[in-house]
Formats: sequence, structure tokens, C-alpha cells
Amino acid sequence: MKTLVGISILLAVILMGHAVLAADQKKAGPDQLFYNANQAYAKRDYVKAVEDYAAILDMGLENGNLYYNIGNGFLKLGKVGYAVLCYEKAKRLIPQDSDLKANLAYAMSLSEATYMNIPEENFILKGIKKVFGDLSLSMIALSALILYLSVIVIGSFLMLSPAVRRFKIIYYLVILAFLTTLIGFGVRYYDEVILKHGIVVQKDVECKYEPIDKSTTYYKLNEAEKVLILKTRDGWRQIKRPDGKIGWVKKEAVEEI
Repeated sequence: MKTLVGISILLAVILMGHAVLAADQKKAGPDQLFYNANQAYAKRDYVKAVEDYAAILDMGLENGNLYYNIGNGFLKLGKVGYAVLCYEKAKRLIPQDSDLKANLAYAMSLSEATYMNIPEENFILKGIKKVFGDLSLSMIALSALILYLSVIVIGSFLMLSPAVRRFKIIYYLVILAFLTTLIGFGVRYYDEVILKHGIVVQKDVECKYEPIDKSTTYYKLNEAEKVLILKTRDGWRQIKRPDGKIGWVKKEAVEEI
């Protein structure tokens, strides 16, 4: 009888322990989740690592380093399309990160994507990306704000103090820098926010003429190719390839950046 009572108490303690552990896991904060994800990644449990990193994003804590870490996890799992997707998301937040650039280039090299490296036809967009390529959209906006305030301050000094009018050239240079940054922000905002870019996350995706299964296949897309998402409806996405060809693919085949 005592043995049965002892076993019952032991089972109760174990069950309570599991309940407490489960409760702790549910209320784990972002710091704990990040630690758990790092530990899982170190142990090569990449599925668990990706899940914990993604759980932090689900809390509304978007971060370039999180997307980068998730991309690394997907790359280890052989999911090149999802890795490129996460790296592209990270690039919008931490475009200057050298490790990110290297890993994105490596992931792209593993893909059979045909149209990933087609140069932009728009020379203005190319120039803007070259000048502001290492700045995130928020940093460009902050730079424009600082330059705008500088224009106001310097202009006020020029109006109130005739002695400093000989420095008008500085004023004009600041105005030029402000206008250039403002244009850069507008172009980048249009490209990153207004336009909807997507990454093909599946292999050998059939792009059809119409959004129905029986429609004729127009062409095929390779994993990790970058496309423009024109519209989404009834489980399909209308996409545009960099060479201008438009077709329909299943929604789950292309994820928006």
C-alpha cells in the first residue's frame, strides 16, 4: 500500500513538473526564446531554432538579425527559397551587414534561378540603390529629416545675419543633398513598400496563363527566383518575371518579401 502511495506521489510530482515547464515555455519572453533558439542552432536542431526565432517575430519584434538567423536555419535545412526570402527581408533592415551579403550570395549560388541577377533596366533606380544601398529605408528617412532641419536652420542664419551670407554655397549644397535624399527615399519607398516583391520558395513551379489548375503552363520558375507580385486571389498569385512575362502561380509557391 505504501509503495502504491509513493508511486502516486512521484507521478503527481512529475506531472506537476511537466505542467510548470509547459507553462514556462508558453510565457517565455523574447530573450529566453532567443537563447533557446541559439542553443538549438548550436545543437544542429535547426527546426527548433527556426521555430523559436519565428516566435519572437510573432510577438511583433521585427528585427533584421532575426530574419538573418531564420535564413541561416532554413539554409541548413536545405530550404534555399525560404533562406533567400528571409535574407531579403533582413536586407531591408540591415543592408550594410557583410555577413548577410555573403550568406545571401551563397544561397543564391545554390539556386538554379535564371532571372535573379538581371540588372535593373531603370538607371535611376540603379543609381539610387548604389548611393543608398547600405542604408535602410528608415535611415534614409532620418537623413532626409536631418537635412531638412539643416536647411531651415542655415536659411534662418542667412536671413538674420548678413555676415554669413558668404557661406551661401553651403546652404545650396545642403539643399541639393536634401533633395537627393528625398528622391532616394521616394524611389526606395516605391520599390520596397508600394511594389510587392516575392521569392519563389518551391522547386519547379509551374506558371500558368490563367489561375486554374487545368490552364496551360506558360513557363516554370526555379526556387529562390525573385518576382513581382501583381495581385492575389482565390489561392493564386499573378506574378511578373524580371523579363516581363506575366502568369499565375499557386499562392504558397511565392512568398512576399
